[in-house]
Amino acid sequence: MTRWLSKLRRVMSSLLLNMREHGLRRDAQRMATLGNWEFDAASGRFYGTREFYALFGMDKYEVKRLTLERVLERIHPEDLERIRNYETGLDPSLIQTVDFRIIRPDGQIYWLHSRFKVFGASRCVGIVQDITKTHSLENEVRLLNCHMKSFIDRHIDPVLIWNADFRVVRVNAAFTSLFGYGREEVEGRSIEECPFIPAELQSELKDAGQLAIEQGKSIVMDTMRRKKDGTPLHIMLSITPMAAGEGKSATWISILRDYTGQLEANRQLKEAQAELESFIAYNPDAIGFFNNDGSVRQVNAAFERVLDCTIEELRTKKLIEMPFAHAIAQSDTELIGLIQSGGIQSKEIGIVRGDNSIMSGLMSMTPFPDQKGFAIIVKDVSELQEAKDLLGRSEMLSMIGQLAAGVAHEIRNPLTSLKGFIRLIEPALEPKESRYLGIMKGELDRIELIVNEMLVLSKPQIMELALYPMDELLDYIIELLSTQAVMKGIEINRFFEPVPPIECEQRRVKQVFVNLLKNAIESMDANGNINVRIERADEDHVRVVVSDQGKGMTPEQLTRLTEPFYTTKEKGNGLGLMMTASIVERHGGTIVFDSVVGVGTTVTVVLPIKQQKQELLSGRLLTH
Repeated sequence: MTRWLSKLRRVMSSLLLNMREHGLRRDAQRMATLGNWEFDAASGRFYGTREFYALFGMDKYEVKRLTLERVLERIHPEDLERIRNYETGLDPSLIQTVDFRIIRPDGQIYWLHSRFKVFGASRCVGIVQDITKTHSLENEVRLLNCHMKSFIDRHIDPVLIWNADFRVVRVNAAFTSLFGYGREEVEGRSIEECPFIPAELQSELKDAGQLAIEQGKSIVMDTMRRKKDGTPLHIMLSITPMAAGEGKSATWISILRDYTGQLEANRQLKEAQAELESFIAYNPDAIGFFNNDGSVRQVNAAFERVLDCTIEELRTKKLIEMPFAHAIAQSDTELIGLIQSGGIQSKEIGIVRGDNSIMSGLMSMTPFPDQKGFAIIVKDVSELQEAKDLLGRSEMLSMIGQLAAGVAHEIRNPLTSLKGFIRLIEPALEPKESRYLGIMKGELDRIELIVNEMLVLSKPQIMELALYPMDELLDYIIELLSTQAVMKGIEINRFFEPVPPIECEQRRVKQVFVNLLKNAIESMDANGNINVRIERADEDHVRVVVSDQGKGMTPEQLTRLTEPFYTTKEKGNGLGLMMTASIVERHGGTIVFDSVVGVGTTVTVVLPIKQQKQELLSGRLLTH
């Protein structure tokens, strides 16, 4: 009895142990979503564990008389034929495996993995496991790999994949297109074997790749590469490590961006910018760039010269505060309106400079394309205006000359008759009557002088040139007019420096300085000094300066001084200074008048030593 009880305890202990192990296995199966199944072909019955039924979504009513056909109804139609192929011809010595999909009653699709084995002629036992998540992850990995390959192959920049041994694993189409190498010429090669990497830069790439792997982050660097035909390329190289298991990097990707063309474009842009800056800086026209509020961005040296102020002074001003602002806009609102309407083109303006002189200018205002500012260009047309004035004066002189010629001829004939009759009747008159006759003769002589001057204006004169010392010429004129000067108590002072003889028409040049000295004497009251100075202006010119202490003239009178028939004297005819200026200009010289009311007048005459465009004709030096 005792022996039997002892044996019973051992059997119970073994049974309890088996039950605990079975419970643990069942728990493990549930945790692994693992179900067991068995099919008996003889009876047609299909048996499964609770985990199996749960995977297939079967309730307790379906499992009571479960058949193989009922199980196959859950199989996805696309996998059903493959499952049926396992029904016959299986090798009993092998364990079979199959992956398939089922459609649960709720419409969800699960991926299952089954392992099974045939026992005897009619019995088959197996297990089934839910691999939906695993299969989804595998699909995602495959899709990710596909996207990665597509990204690399379609990348617009050359891409290379390197392994941990620094050998090329893969290159894309952009690499072969840019460098001219086939994939078979590059893939599988080490850094030292890659012909597109210059030898002196191979260690640089290896060090950069190693550093990227160690640090686990990307590195960007400028470097050089070489095409198959030897053309050098400037490359922006990006090295990125690719993570392997446990956070380690086994491979790395290098992306090469060719910016050779960009460097060349930048070089050309810098050259063009330098040329533009040079054009602006050295342009004789005033150029200024402004913001929309009228503040100064940049101006060139000509702009500072035209406005007679420095860039520092200009930066403290706005456009509407500048001397020419009235010609552009009176307010910021009007200025913005001009910018939006396209600016101003070639507008004539007058600019009052720092010394109160007025400069004639031609101004254009052009908005920037983004309308965030504008440019102003002011062209100094003072000389052009002077040339226009000179042309107008020449045309006026020509018309006056033609008129003078006709008038002079009409006057000369009766004048000759009058002078002849005076000579005839003079002997027969009484002394008292002869006094009136003398007045008549003086006035007729004056008329004849005016007629002769008008004839000089009416036709161009051929200049008979000769070398003549200026000191001798002026000594002669001073002696000629000294009596008139002495009568008014005026002293004429000479300040003559040694100068070479000048090539001139003596008679005409004498007339110039006779007119100037005579005007100086007539402008002065009793007593005073007239200074006459001769000096060398430069290597090719002589300067003569005549200054008096007369009444002086206003600026308005100075501007009209050489106009025909304009005079400040009671008995003047307004032709003397006009003829004086004409003679000086015909000799290629200049004449400048400077006067202060109550102080006196200074006249500066500059004449060339040698005349231009000369030719010898009939033993005389002539010019046109």
